[in-house]
Amino acid sequence: MGMFSVLDVSAAGMDVQQARLEVAAANLANAQTSRGPDGKAYQPLTVVVRSTQAEFSGTTGGAGSGAAPAQGVGANLLPRPTVSEVTPLDLAPRLVHDPGHPDADERGFVTYPGVDPVALMLDLMNISRGYEANLRAFDLTRSLLQRTLEIGSRR
Repeated sequence: MGMFSVLDVSAAGMDVQQARLEVAAANLANAQTSRGPDGKAYQPLTVVVRSTQAEFSGTTGGAGSGAAPAQGVGANLLPRPTVSEVTPLDLAPRLVHDPGHPDADERGFVTYPGVDPVALMLDLMNISRGYEANLRAFDLTRSLLQRTLEIGSRR
């Protein structure tokens, strides 16, 4: 793959953070939803992330480098996060006493999803910081590659 696989890892990290953002936004938007169009309560979601291996042929044995290839398990491999799936969370629903609500049961309780808006806001801050970190790593790697090309073109 070459040295550009480092950019792929950062891009994959940004993709994961974007998926986490979409799921967190959906959970937050439905935190006060008593039932969906199908009549069932909203089921909060989560993103399952799996780490795959991306080949990296840098200074440890890339083509034409003259160096011996690295040995051992995981040699020349970079972990790359990928979204495996989006699955429903098994959270207990919240019961809120609101006898005037059209979805209230015979005791006057309305069933809402077990979503904690405060915890979701904290997750959104972490997601934002994770995205920014991946973006900074991508930009730094890109600028280093650009400078390397500039140095090579001066010769």
